[in-house]
Amino acid sequence: MNTTDRLKELNNLFLRKTFPLRAATVSDYFTEHFDQLSYSERSFSRDLKALKEKLAERYPSLEETEGDLIRYSKSENRFYYIRDDISAFPSFSEKELDQIASIIDFNKHLFTGGNGNGIVNKLRAISLENNLTKHKELANWPAIELINEGDRSGSEHVKFLVDAIAGKQLIEISHKGLTATSKAKTVTGLPLLIKEYNNGWYTGWYVLFQEISDLHTRISLDKLRLFALDRIESIRPIQTNYKIRIHPDFQPSDFFKNNLGLFRGTGAAERIIIQLREDSWIKEYVTKYPIHPSQKSVDALHVELLLEINQELENFLLRYSTELHVVEPEQLREKMRANLAIAVSLYQ
Repeated sequence: MNTTDRLKELNNLFLRKTFPLRAATVSDYFTEHFDQLSYSERSFSRDLKALKEKLAERYPSLEETEGDLIRYSKSENRFYYIRDDISAFPSFSEKELDQIASIIDFNKHLFTGGNGNGIVNKLRAISLENNLTKHKELANWPAIELINEGDRSGSEHVKFLVDAIAGKQLIEISHKGLTATSKAKTVTGLPLLIKEYNNGWYTGWYVLFQEISDLHTRISLDKLRLFALDRIESIRPIQTNYKIRIHPDFQPSDFFKNNLGLFRGTGAAERIIIQLREDSWIKEYVTKYPIHPSQKSVDALHVELLLEINQELENFLLRYSTELHVVEPEQLREKMRANLAIAVSLYQ
C-alpha cells in the first residue's frame, strides 16, 4: 500500500466513529485487510501529521480558530477528528450523507413512483454500511442489497428537454419506431412533461408532446402524443412565430389521470368493480397501496375504480387473477374470462 492509499484508509477509519483509532488498532487493521506486515508507532505518528496538514489545507478557517483538527482522548484511548463533518480527502461523511438524504426526502415531489424514497434509502444504506465497525469480523457479503436501476435509455436528452419544457421552447425531434422496418419521422412541437415509467421489462423515459403545425395552436390533452426518449435520434430547438395558447389550469399530468399505466386510448374512463378474494394477502395490501388514485372501497371485499379499459389494465388484472376478479362491467369481465381461457389452454 503506497502512502496516499494508506492515508486515505486511515482517513476512512477516522470517519468510522466507532473505530478505536490508535497505533495498535490501525496496525492490526492494515495487517488483516492489506497484508501490511509492519506498521510502527513512528509510521502512525508520521501519517497523523500528514493528515493534520491535509485537514489544515481543506479547512484553514477551522484550523485557525480551533487549532489541531486531530486530537487524542485519554479517557477513550483513541484519536479523533474534532468534527463529524470533516475529512482529509474529498468524500461524504455519515453526517453529509444524511444531510443529502434529508434534502432529497424533503423534495420527493420532484420524483415519481417512489424514486425519491429509493435514493434516500440508498444514501442511508451507504451510511449504515460505512459504520459496520463494531464487529471484529464482518460477513464477506453485503448486508444490504438494493435494486440497481442503471442508466435510463435516452437520458442524454433529459437536460435539453427539461430546459425546453421550462422555457416553453418549440423543438424538432427525429423519432424512430420500435420495429426494424420503422423509418425516422420528424415532428415539430412543444414538449410538456417527461414521464418515467416501468413497463415490467425496463424503466424508461417518455416525453409528452404537443405537435405544432398551425400558426395558432391551442394545447389540448386530446391532441398530446408520447415519444420514448430512447427512440429519439436527434433533437434541436426551433425558432418560429407560432402562437401557442395554454389554459391557466392546464396540467400535462392530467393526460394520465384515467390510466393505470402510461398509454392512453380512445375510450372514456369507466366504472370498474373488483372483488378481492377473502383469504388473499391482497385485501390488506390494496387498502394500504391503492391500485389507482380513483380507488374507492365499496365494502370489505369490493373496490371501485374509474379507469379507461386498456391493455395495461388487463395485464394487471391477469397478473393478480388468483387474488381478485372483475365483477363489472360485463364487457371487461368477459374479456378477462377469454384471456384466462387462452392461458389455461397453453398448459393443456
